[in-house]
Amino acid sequence: MSLTMFLAFAILGCDFLLYAFFQWIYGEKHREHARRVAAREKRRALSAKQSDHARVLAFSERAMHYRTGYF
Repeated sequence: MSLTMFLAFAILGCDFLLYAFFQWIYGEKHREHARRVAAREKRRALSAKQSDHARVLAFSERAMHYRTGYF
């Protein structure tokens, strides 16, 4: 009985450590990405208020040359 309880708590402890490790590794990236997205949306909202007309951007004729894997 005591061995079973020890193993149960040991497994739960290992699971918690894995959860904390993955949150530490991947959680920060998501938070940083969320901040970047919010800042980008704020910039777009501010720029939309400043300019009344839409601009057309020129598309480079050699754009495929600059893409990775297309040479």
